[in-house]
Amino acid sequence: MYDTSAMLGPADFDTLRASVRKLMSQFGPEYWAEVDRERAFPAEFFRAAGAAGFFGTLIPPEFGGEGAGGEAASVIIEEINRAGGDASVINAQISICATLVRAGDATQRAMLPAIARGELLCLTVAATEPDSGADMSSMQSTAVREGDGWRIDAKKVLVSFAEHTELMMVLVGTDGGPTVFLLDRREVGDQIEIRPIDMVTNRMTTMMFIDGLRVPDSARVGDVGKGLAALSAGFVHRRVFAAAECIGNARFMLDRGLVHARERHTFGRPIGQNQGVQYPLAQAYAKVEAADLMRWDALRAYAAREPNASDRSALAKTLASEAAWETARAALTTFGGWGLACEYHVERKLRDNMVYLFNNMLWSHISHHVLKLPHAY
Repeated sequence: MYDTSAMLGPADFDTLRASVRKLMSQFGPEYWAEVDRERAFPAEFFRAAGAAGFFGTLIPPEFGGEGAGGEAASVIIEEINRAGGDASVINAQISICATLVRAGDATQRAMLPAIARGELLCLTVAATEPDSGADMSSMQSTAVREGDGWRIDAKKVLVSFAEHTELMMVLVGTDGGPTVFLLDRREVGDQIEIRPIDMVTNRMTTMMFIDGLRVPDSARVGDVGKGLAALSAGFVHRRVFAAAECIGNARFMLDRGLVHARERHTFGRPIGQNQGVQYPLAQAYAKVEAADLMRWDALRAYAAREPNASDRSALAKTLASEAAWETARAALTTFGGWGLACEYHVERKLRDNMVYLFNNMLWSHISHHVLKLPHAY
């Protein structure tokens, strides 16, 4: 476990960073390359992260967590990726359970200590649909009241970790509006059809089909019709954590690119002496540093409850994802053809970064809410 008593800002996280790096020394890039090749769940690492207390950062102490906040969580996520890992499962476990903190009832919150310890997996939110995508106003999945319970019918796509989670949240439409239900796959797993989607990167992505699943009203999270609000209350942290993943990936590639630029010699001198190698690395470094500053600004705004926190988090995620993509290009420029060889891990990080480049909804948010331009639709 780590000490959160003095975690006040970026300069106070040296102990936490050292703790994550110590853990990651047991799970180096080769471990993650094997997980990627096998399209596997990093179970051993997940257990170790739970034992280290990383999952409780957004869970208050009264519910068995550390209560360290989004700043600590973002540091953990960044450092995992900077060490060559993939923090996506850690990100999910940290952030998704926060919906239960905000909107869960006493029974649901009683699960939080086990989630904080990593003994209960809460990795999945199923929201996106085949025809409507992220347009929740066109959602076709439904929950209809039947007696004192509900009947759920749903088709969901691009659902991460559904095959591996034990608890999952499903957003469906009701007569009262979008509503979230918490499903325990240990109880209803055989009534949910899950089909893997083969993706360019190992996000364990699936399609999910629910046909006439009956659940008690106690499976509902929060009020009827308030499901989207319950989920969107966590959007600031989810965006910032995505930015932290990107920043970690970028710094992993920068670290490796800089070593290669100094040590690789051609024509009697290090390739880092050439402007064609120097400038892409320097430009990538500048963009990563700018994105990092926006990450911390978004967290500051959220902690201060400033109304622009959502806007700042949108900027953090878009800037970080673009910076990571540019850093991947700079690393490929530095390594040349070897950058495509699996042994250098650059191509794996490049594939990981692709996940975060879909920013149209955020650009729309920035255009409308920040720049006050009319809606583009």
